[in-house]
Amino acid sequence: MSRDRQDDEAPVPADSPEPAVSEDSSPVSEDSRDMPVPTDRSLGADPAGSHGDLLPVPTDRSLAADPAGPHGDPASVPKDRHRGDAPTAGDARARRGLPPADLERLREPPLQTDDLPGVGGAIRSRPEDFRVREVPAYDPDGRANAHVLLVLTKRGVGSEEAVAEVARQLAIPRAEVGLAGLKDKDAVTEQWISLPAAAAARLGQFVHSDISLGTAHPHGNKLRRGHLRGNRFTIVVRDPVVAVDEALARCRAKVERLRALGGLDNLYGEQRFGSDNLTRGLAALARARRRGRADFLLSAGQSALFNLYLLERRARGLMREVLRGDILKKTATGGLFECTDPVTDKARLDAGELGITGPMFGSKMRAPGPDTPSGALEAEILARAEIDLTTLQGLGHTLEGTRRPLQIAPLAVDMEAVHDDFGPGVSLSFELPSGSYATALLRELQRPA
Repeated sequence: MSRDRQDDEAPVPADSPEPAVSEDSSPVSEDSRDMPVPTDRSLGADPAGSHGDLLPVPTDRSLAADPAGPHGDPASVPKDRHRGDAPTAGDARARRGLPPADLERLREPPLQTDDLPGVGGAIRSRPEDFRVREVPAYDPDGRANAHVLLVLTKRGVGSEEAVAEVARQLAIPRAEVGLAGLKDKDAVTEQWISLPAAAAARLGQFVHSDISLGTAHPHGNKLRRGHLRGNRFTIVVRDPVVAVDEALARCRAKVERLRALGGLDNLYGEQRFGSDNLTRGLAALARARRRGRADFLLSAGQSALFNLYLLERRARGLMREVLRGDILKKTATGGLFECTDPVTDKARLDAGELGITGPMFGSKMRAPGPDTPSGALEAEILARAEIDLTTLQGLGHTLEGTRRPLQIAPLAVDMEAVHDDFGPGVSLSFELPSGSYATALLRELQRPA
Protein backbone atom coordinates (compact mmCIF):
# COMPACT_ATOMS: atom_id res chain seq x y z
CA MET A 1 0.00 0.00 0.00
CA SER A 2 1.40 3.43 -0.91
CA ARG A 3 1.94 6.13 1.66
CA ASP A 4 -0.87 8.16 0.09
CA ARG A 5 -3.35 5.36 0.65
CA GLN A 6 -2.10 4.77 4.18
CA ASP A 7 -2.79 8.42 4.89
CA ASP A 8 -6.36 7.80 3.77
CA GLU A 9 -7.00 6.18 7.14
CA ALA A 10 -5.13 8.74 9.22
CA PRO A 11 -7.27 10.82 11.58
CA VAL A 12 -7.64 14.45 10.64
CA PRO A 13 -5.94 16.90 13.01
CA ALA A 14 -8.33 19.30 14.71
CA ASP A 15 -8.83 22.55 12.89
CA SER A 16 -6.67 25.42 14.06
CA PRO A 17 -8.39 27.53 16.70
CA GLU A 18 -10.62 30.20 15.31
CA PRO A 19 -11.53 33.60 16.61
CA ALA A 20 -14.96 32.60 18.05
CA VAL A 21 -18.06 30.77 17.03
CA SER A 22 -21.58 31.97 16.46
CA GLU A 23 -24.59 29.90 15.72
CA ASP A 24 -24.26 30.14 11.98
CA SER A 25 -21.83 27.23 12.48
CA SER A 26 -18.03 27.70 12.85
CA PRO A 27 -15.32 28.22 15.47
CA VAL A 28 -13.89 31.74 15.53
CA SER A 29 -10.24 31.80 14.67
CA GLU A 30 -9.32 29.90 11.65
CA ASP A 31 -12.91 29.11 10.86
CA SER A 32 -15.09 31.84 12.62
CA ARG A 33 -16.03 34.26 15.59
CA ASP A 34 -18.84 36.16 17.45
CA MET A 35 -20.03 39.59 16.39
CA PRO A 36 -23.19 41.59 16.96
CA VAL A 37 -25.83 40.60 14.44
CA PRO A 38 -26.83 43.30 11.95
CA THR A 39 -30.17 44.81 12.85
CA ASP A 40 -31.34 44.94 9.26
CA ARG A 41 -33.70 41.98 8.99
CA SER A 42 -34.16 42.34 5.28
CA LEU A 43 -33.11 39.74 2.75
CA GLY A 44 -29.77 41.43 2.22
CA ALA A 45 -28.79 41.50 5.90
CA ASP A 46 -27.67 37.86 6.06
CA PRO A 47 -27.01 37.86 9.83
CA ALA A 48 -24.87 35.07 11.31
CA GLY A 49 -23.49 32.21 9.30
CA SER A 50 -24.14 28.59 9.93
CA HIS A 51 -21.70 28.55 12.61
CA GLY A 52 -22.78 32.04 12.71
CA ASP A 53 -19.31 33.01 13.81
CA LEU A 54 -18.96 36.68 13.44
CA LEU A 55 -15.65 38.49 13.41
CA PRO A 56 -15.33 41.66 15.48
CA VAL A 57 -14.16 44.57 13.38
CA PRO A 58 -10.90 45.90 14.84
CA THR A 59 -11.00 49.61 15.60
CA ASP A 60 -7.26 50.14 15.18
CA ARG A 61 -7.12 51.82 11.77
CA SER A 62 -3.44 51.07 11.48
CA LEU A 63 -4.33 47.49 10.73
CA ALA A 64 -5.85 48.53 7.42
CA ALA A 65 -2.79 50.45 6.30
CA ASP A 66 0.74 49.37 5.37
CA PRO A 67 0.15 47.17 2.34
CA ALA A 68 3.98 46.78 2.42
CA GLY A 69 4.78 45.37 -0.96
CA PRO A 70 3.62 42.30 -2.81
CA HIS A 71 5.12 39.86 -0.33
CA GLY A 72 4.48 41.77 2.85
CA ASP A 73 8.20 42.60 3.25
CA PRO A 74 8.50 45.09 6.12
CA ALA A 75 11.57 46.51 4.42
CA SER A 76 9.36 47.86 1.65
CA VAL A 77 7.50 50.13 4.07
CA PRO A 78 8.87 53.69 4.07
CA LYS A 79 10.93 54.41 7.20
CA ASP A 80 8.99 57.57 8.02
CA ARG A 81 5.62 55.85 8.08
CA HIS A 82 4.01 55.91 11.51
CA ARG A 83 1.48 53.47 12.89
CA GLY A 84 -1.97 54.72 11.99
CA ASP A 85 -0.87 56.85 9.03
CA ALA A 86 -3.04 56.61 5.94
CA PRO A 87 -1.55 54.63 3.05
CA THR A 88 0.17 56.71 0.41
CA ALA A 89 -0.12 56.54 -3.38
CA GLY A 90 3.23 54.75 -3.39
CA ASP A 91 1.80 52.04 -1.13
CA ALA A 92 -1.10 51.48 -3.54
CA ARG A 93 1.33 51.06 -6.44
CA ALA A 94 3.49 48.68 -4.37
CA ARG A 95 0.61 46.31 -3.68
CA ARG A 96 -2.52 46.23 -5.81
CA GLY A 97 -4.09 43.15 -4.23
CA LEU A 98 -6.90 41.20 -5.86
CA PRO A 99 -8.34 42.44 -9.16
CA PRO A 100 -11.70 44.25 -8.83
CA ALA A 101 -13.55 41.34 -10.47
CA ASP A 102 -12.30 38.93 -7.80
CA LEU A 103 -13.24 41.33 -5.00
CA GLU A 104 -16.72 41.68 -6.46
CA ARG A 105 -17.12 37.89 -6.57
CA LEU A 106 -16.11 37.68 -2.93
CA ARG A 107 -18.49 40.43 -1.85
CA GLU A 108 -21.44 38.96 -3.76
CA PRO A 109 -20.75 35.29 -4.58
CA PRO A 110 -22.83 33.90 -7.46
CA LEU A 111 -25.63 31.59 -6.40
CA GLN A 112 -25.47 27.90 -7.20
CA THR A 113 -29.21 28.03 -8.00
CA ASP A 114 -29.50 31.46 -9.62
CA ASP A 115 -31.74 30.15 -12.41
CA LEU A 116 -34.41 29.08 -9.90
CA PRO A 117 -36.65 31.64 -8.17
CA GLY A 118 -36.22 32.18 -4.45
CA VAL A 119 -38.81 32.85 -1.75
CA GLY A 120 -37.58 36.20 -0.42
CA GLY A 121 -38.99 36.89 3.02
CA ALA A 122 -37.29 37.75 6.29
CA ILE A 123 -35.51 35.79 9.01
CA ARG A 124 -35.17 36.62 12.72
CA SER A 125 -38.54 38.33 12.97
CA ARG A 126 -38.29 37.19 16.59
CA PRO A 127 -35.72 35.06 18.47
CA GLU A 128 -37.95 31.97 18.31
CA ASP A 129 -37.74 32.06 14.51
CA PHE A 130 -34.02 31.26 14.65
CA ARG A 131 -33.35 28.22 16.84
CA VAL A 132 -29.97 26.55 17.14
CA ARG A 133 -29.10 23.37 19.00
CA GLU A 134 -25.46 22.44 19.30
CA VAL A 135 -24.50 18.89 18.31
CA PRO A 136 -21.65 17.86 20.65
CA ALA A 137 -18.54 16.07 19.48
CA TYR A 138 -18.80 13.54 22.31
CA ASP A 139 -20.95 12.50 25.27
CA PRO A 140 -20.01 13.15 28.93
CA ASP A 141 -17.53 10.47 30.04
CA GLY A 142 -18.90 10.07 33.58
CA ARG A 143 -15.60 10.81 35.35
CA ALA A 144 -16.47 12.40 38.67
CA ASN A 145 -14.86 15.21 40.67
CA ALA A 146 -13.36 17.10 37.73
CA HIS A 147 -15.89 18.94 35.58
CA VAL A 148 -19.54 18.71 34.62
CA LEU A 149 -21.14 19.18 31.21
CA LEU A 150 -24.58 20.73 30.86
CA VAL A 151 -26.76 22.51 28.32
CA LEU A 152 -27.15 26.29 28.55
CA THR A 153 -30.33 27.57 26.87
CA LYS A 154 -30.67 31.27 26.19
CA ARG A 155 -32.99 33.68 24.40
CA GLY A 156 -31.90 37.09 23.18
CA VAL A 157 -28.59 36.88 25.07
CA GLY A 158 -25.09 36.52 23.63
CA SER A 159 -22.92 33.58 24.66
CA GLU A 160 -20.29 35.64 26.44
CA GLU A 161 -22.92 37.59 28.35
CA ALA A 162 -24.65 34.35 29.35
CA VAL A 163 -21.43 32.65 30.44
CA ALA A 164 -20.41 35.72 32.45
CA GLU A 165 -23.78 35.63 34.24
CA VAL A 166 -23.37 31.93 35.03
CA ALA A 167 -19.90 32.55 36.44
CA ARG A 168 -21.14 35.47 38.52
CA GLN A 169 -24.10 33.67 40.05
CA LEU A 170 -22.14 30.47 40.73
CA ALA A 171 -19.17 32.43 42.14
CA ILE A 172 -16.53 30.93 39.84
CA PRO A 173 -13.95 32.67 37.62
CA ARG A 174 -15.11 33.18 34.05
CA ALA A 175 -12.02 31.34 32.81
CA GLU A 176 -13.25 28.15 34.48
CA VAL A 177 -16.35 27.98 32.30
CA GLY A 178 -15.70 26.04 29.09
CA LEU A 179 -17.70 26.17 25.87
CA ALA A 180 -17.30 24.76 22.38
CA GLY A 181 -18.47 27.80 20.43
CA LEU A 182 -20.29 31.11 20.57
CA LYS A 183 -23.96 31.27 19.72
CA ASP A 184 -25.70 34.31 18.35
CA LYS A 185 -27.66 36.72 20.51
CA ASP A 186 -30.69 37.22 18.29
CA ALA A 187 -31.94 33.64 18.57
CA VAL A 188 -33.00 30.85 20.92
CA THR A 189 -29.95 28.61 21.31
CA GLU A 190 -28.86 25.51 23.20
CA GLN A 191 -25.16 24.93 23.74
CA TRP A 192 -23.00 22.73 25.95
CA ILE A 193 -20.80 24.31 28.61
CA SER A 194 -18.52 22.85 31.27
CA LEU A 195 -18.13 23.91 34.89
CA PRO A 196 -15.84 22.81 37.72
CA ALA A 197 -17.42 19.83 39.48
CA ALA A 198 -17.70 21.79 42.74
CA ALA A 199 -20.02 24.32 41.07
CA ALA A 200 -22.65 21.67 40.31
CA ALA A 201 -24.01 21.85 43.87
CA ARG A 202 -24.93 25.51 43.30
CA LEU A 203 -26.80 25.08 40.01
CA GLY A 204 -30.16 25.22 41.78
CA GLN A 205 -29.38 28.80 42.85
CA PHE A 206 -29.13 30.06 39.28
CA VAL A 207 -32.06 32.26 38.23
CA HIS A 208 -32.41 34.27 35.02
CA SER A 209 -35.42 35.16 32.90
CA ASP A 210 -33.68 34.39 29.56
CA ILE A 211 -31.08 31.78 30.55
CA SER A 212 -31.60 28.28 31.92
CA LEU A 213 -29.19 25.48 32.84
CA GLY A 214 -29.80 21.78 32.24
CA THR A 215 -28.78 18.67 34.16
CA ALA A 216 -25.10 18.36 35.02
CA HIS A 217 -23.20 15.28 33.78
CA PRO A 218 -19.74 14.36 35.20
CA HIS A 219 -16.90 14.74 32.73
CA GLY A 220 -13.14 14.51 33.03
CA ASN A 221 -12.08 17.57 31.03
CA LYS A 222 -12.99 21.19 30.50
CA LEU A 223 -14.89 21.80 27.26
CA ARG A 224 -12.69 23.51 24.66
CA ARG A 225 -13.38 25.72 21.66
CA GLY A 226 -14.20 23.74 18.56
CA HIS A 227 -15.29 20.61 20.45
CA LEU A 228 -18.58 20.26 18.61
CA ARG A 229 -19.76 18.25 15.63
CA GLY A 230 -22.11 20.86 14.27
CA ASN A 231 -25.38 22.69 14.81
CA ARG A 232 -29.02 21.81 14.24
CA PHE A 233 -31.11 24.73 12.97
CA THR A 234 -34.83 25.41 12.83
CA ILE A 235 -35.37 28.70 11.01
CA VAL A 236 -38.62 30.33 9.94
CA VAL A 237 -38.60 32.51 6.83
CA ARG A 238 -41.53 34.92 7.30
CA ASP A 239 -43.59 36.70 4.66
CA PRO A 240 -42.28 35.02 1.50
CA VAL A 241 -42.91 36.82 -1.77
CA VAL A 242 -45.28 34.04 -2.89
CA ALA A 243 -47.97 31.96 -1.18
CA VAL A 244 -46.62 29.50 1.39
CA ASP A 245 -47.38 26.42 -0.73
CA GLU A 246 -45.47 27.92 -3.66
CA ALA A 247 -42.64 28.93 -1.30
CA LEU A 248 -42.35 25.31 -0.12
CA ALA A 249 -42.22 24.13 -3.72
CA ARG A 250 -39.48 26.63 -4.55
CA CYS A 251 -37.42 25.60 -1.51
CA ARG A 252 -37.74 21.92 -2.43
CA ALA A 253 -36.65 22.63 -5.99
CA LYS A 254 -33.63 24.58 -4.75
CA VAL A 255 -32.57 21.84 -2.32
CA GLU A 256 -32.92 19.17 -5.01
CA ARG A 257 -30.73 21.25 -7.33
CA LEU A 258 -28.09 21.63 -4.59
CA ARG A 259 -28.11 17.89 -4.00
CA ALA A 260 -27.68 17.28 -7.73
CA LEU A 261 -24.67 19.62 -7.67
CA GLY A 262 -23.06 17.55 -4.91
CA GLY A 263 -24.17 19.67 -1.98
CA LEU A 264 -24.11 23.22 -0.67
CA ASP A 265 -20.88 25.02 -1.43
CA ASN A 266 -19.17 25.58 1.91
CA LEU A 267 -18.59 29.33 1.56
CA TYR A 268 -17.96 31.62 4.50
CA GLY A 269 -20.87 33.99 5.02
CA GLU A 270 -20.53 37.75 4.65
CA GLN A 271 -20.73 38.25 8.41
CA ARG A 272 -17.35 36.52 8.58
CA PHE A 273 -15.80 39.63 7.07
CA GLY A 274 -17.66 42.46 8.79
CA SER A 275 -18.04 45.74 6.95
CA ASP A 276 -14.53 46.03 5.49
CA ASN A 277 -12.43 43.15 6.82
CA LEU A 278 -12.28 41.41 3.46
CA THR A 279 -9.71 43.71 1.87
CA ARG A 280 -8.07 44.54 5.20
CA GLY A 281 -7.71 40.84 5.95
CA LEU A 282 -6.05 40.15 2.62
CA ALA A 283 -3.66 43.05 3.20
CA ALA A 284 -2.85 41.69 6.69
CA LEU A 285 -2.01 38.31 5.18
CA ALA A 286 0.29 39.94 2.64
CA ARG A 287 2.13 41.67 5.48
CA ALA A 288 2.03 38.46 7.53
CA ARG A 289 2.51 40.40 10.74
CA ARG A 290 0.39 40.18 13.84
CA ARG A 291 -0.25 43.53 15.44
CA GLY A 292 -2.88 44.26 18.06
CA ARG A 293 -6.07 42.47 16.99
CA ALA A 294 -4.72 41.67 13.55
CA ASP A 295 -5.34 37.98 14.19
CA PHE A 296 -9.01 38.64 13.39
CA LEU A 297 -7.96 40.27 10.16
CA LEU A 298 -5.67 37.37 9.31
CA SER A 299 -8.57 34.99 9.84
CA ALA A 300 -10.82 37.10 7.60
CA GLY A 301 -8.16 37.15 4.88
CA GLN A 302 -7.68 33.40 5.18
CA SER A 303 -11.43 32.86 4.78
CA ALA A 304 -11.53 35.18 1.76
CA LEU A 305 -8.82 33.15 0.03
CA PHE A 306 -10.76 29.94 0.67
CA ASN A 307 -13.91 31.49 -0.83
CA LEU A 308 -11.94 32.68 -3.85
CA TYR A 309 -10.46 29.20 -4.35
CA LEU A 310 -13.91 27.61 -4.15
CA LEU A 311 -15.47 30.11 -6.56
CA GLU A 312 -12.61 29.63 -9.02
CA ARG A 313 -13.08 25.86 -9.01
CA ARG A 314 -16.81 26.37 -9.51
CA ALA A 315 -16.21 28.74 -12.45
CA ARG A 316 -13.90 26.18 -14.07
CA GLY A 317 -16.35 23.30 -13.54
CA LEU A 318 -14.08 21.59 -11.01
CA MET A 319 -16.34 21.29 -7.96
CA ARG A 320 -17.01 17.61 -8.71
CA GLU A 321 -13.80 16.85 -10.60
CA VAL A 322 -10.78 15.43 -8.79
CA LEU A 323 -7.38 16.89 -9.69
CA ARG A 324 -4.06 15.20 -9.15
CA GLY A 325 -2.71 16.64 -5.93
CA ASP A 326 -6.13 17.42 -4.41
CA ILE A 327 -6.19 16.87 -0.66
CA LEU A 328 -9.18 14.58 -0.19
CA LYS A 329 -11.06 13.77 2.99
CA LYS A 330 -12.50 10.33 3.68
CA THR A 331 -16.14 10.61 4.72
CA ALA A 332 -16.13 7.68 7.15
CA THR A 333 -12.96 8.45 9.10
CA GLY A 334 -12.00 12.03 8.29
CA GLY A 335 -8.60 10.88 7.04
CA LEU A 336 -6.77 13.16 4.60
CA PHE A 337 -4.64 12.05 1.67
CA GLU A 338 -3.25 13.50 -1.55
CA CYS A 339 -4.79 12.28 -4.78
CA THR A 340 -2.44 10.42 -7.13
CA ASP A 341 -5.17 8.61 -9.11
CA PRO A 342 -7.93 11.06 -10.15
CA VAL A 343 -9.98 8.43 -12.01
CA THR A 344 -10.25 6.13 -8.99
CA ASP A 345 -10.87 8.97 -6.57
CA LYS A 346 -13.51 10.55 -8.82
CA ALA A 347 -15.51 7.32 -8.55
CA ARG A 348 -15.14 7.42 -4.77
CA LEU A 349 -16.20 11.08 -4.72
CA ASP A 350 -19.34 10.26 -6.70
CA ALA A 351 -20.09 7.38 -4.32
CA GLY A 352 -19.94 9.73 -1.32
CA GLU A 353 -16.81 8.11 0.11
CA LEU A 354 -14.62 11.19 -0.32
CA GLY A 355 -14.84 14.95 -0.33
CA ILE A 356 -12.52 17.55 -1.88
CA THR A 357 -10.96 20.05 0.52
CA GLY A 358 -9.82 23.59 -0.11
CA PRO A 359 -6.97 25.57 1.44
CA MET A 360 -7.16 27.52 4.66
CA PHE A 361 -3.67 28.87 4.07
CA GLY A 362 -1.31 28.97 7.03
CA SER A 363 2.06 27.92 8.38
CA LYS A 364 1.22 24.22 8.81
CA MET A 365 -1.48 23.64 6.19
CA ARG A 366 -1.21 20.39 4.28
CA ALA A 367 -0.68 21.44 0.67
CA PRO A 368 -0.74 19.61 -2.67
CA GLY A 369 2.52 18.83 -4.40
CA PRO A 370 3.82 21.94 -6.19
CA ASP A 371 4.08 20.07 -9.50
CA THR A 372 0.41 19.00 -9.50
CA PRO A 373 -2.62 20.71 -11.10
CA SER A 374 -4.12 21.18 -7.63
CA GLY A 375 -0.93 22.75 -6.31
CA ALA A 376 -0.78 25.06 -9.33
CA LEU A 377 -4.33 26.29 -8.68
CA GLU A 378 -3.59 27.07 -5.02
CA ALA A 379 -0.42 28.91 -6.06
CA GLU A 380 -2.44 30.89 -8.61
CA ILE A 381 -4.90 32.05 -5.94
CA LEU A 382 -2.08 33.28 -3.72
CA ALA A 383 -0.37 35.02 -6.64
CA ARG A 384 -3.56 36.86 -7.60
CA ALA A 385 -3.82 38.16 -4.04
CA GLU A 386 -0.09 39.00 -4.04
CA ILE A 387 0.51 36.78 -1.01
CA ASP A 388 3.64 34.67 -0.65
CA LEU A 389 3.32 31.23 0.94
CA THR A 390 6.77 31.41 2.52
CA THR A 391 5.75 34.67 4.18
CA LEU A 392 2.63 33.00 5.59
CA GLN A 393 4.76 30.23 7.03
CA GLY A 394 6.45 32.84 9.18
CA LEU A 395 3.19 33.37 11.07
CA GLY A 396 3.74 30.14 13.00
CA HIS A 397 1.06 29.47 15.61
CA THR A 398 -0.70 32.73 14.80
CA LEU A 399 -2.20 31.14 11.68
CA GLU A 400 -1.45 27.45 11.32
CA GLY A 401 -3.97 26.71 8.59
CA THR A 402 -6.01 23.62 7.82
CA ARG A 403 -8.14 22.04 5.08
CA ARG A 404 -11.86 22.83 4.71
CA PRO A 405 -14.41 20.76 2.75
CA LEU A 406 -15.56 22.47 -0.44
CA GLN A 407 -19.11 21.15 -0.14
CA ILE A 408 -21.61 20.02 2.49
CA ALA A 409 -23.24 16.75 1.47
CA PRO A 410 -25.59 15.06 1.72
CA LEU A 411 -27.91 18.01 2.23
CA ALA A 412 -31.16 17.20 4.05
CA VAL A 413 -33.71 19.92 4.82
CA ASP A 414 -37.07 19.30 6.48
CA MET A 415 -39.71 21.89 5.51
CA GLU A 416 -43.20 22.76 6.63
CA ALA A 417 -45.67 25.59 6.27
CA VAL A 418 -46.15 28.01 9.15
CA HIS A 419 -49.41 29.84 9.80
CA ASP A 420 -49.51 31.59 13.18
CA ASP A 421 -50.05 34.99 14.77
CA PHE A 422 -46.67 36.22 13.53
CA GLY A 423 -47.43 35.82 9.84
CA PRO A 424 -47.12 33.14 7.16
CA GLY A 425 -43.81 31.45 6.64
CA VAL A 426 -41.75 28.38 5.85
CA SER A 427 -39.97 26.46 8.61
CA LEU A 428 -36.62 24.93 7.60
CA SER A 429 -34.81 22.35 9.76
CA PHE A 430 -31.32 21.12 8.91
CA GLU A 431 -27.97 20.23 10.40
CA LEU A 432 -24.62 21.68 9.37
CA PRO A 433 -21.11 20.69 10.41
CA SER A 434 -19.01 22.93 12.59
CA GLY A 435 -17.66 25.87 10.62
CA SER A 436 -20.46 26.00 8.04
CA TYR A 437 -22.94 28.83 7.66
CA ALA A 438 -26.73 28.53 7.81
CA THR A 439 -27.03 31.86 6.04
CA ALA A 440 -25.24 30.37 3.01
CA LEU A 441 -28.15 27.97 2.61
CA LEU A 442 -30.75 30.66 3.35
CA ARG A 443 -29.19 32.90 0.73
CA GLU A 444 -29.66 30.16 -1.89
CA LEU A 445 -33.29 29.56 -0.87
CA GLN A 446 -34.33 33.20 -0.56
CA ARG A 447 -32.63 34.60 -3.65
CA PRO A 448 -33.32 35.70 -6.32
CA ALA A 449 -36.69 36.98 -5.19
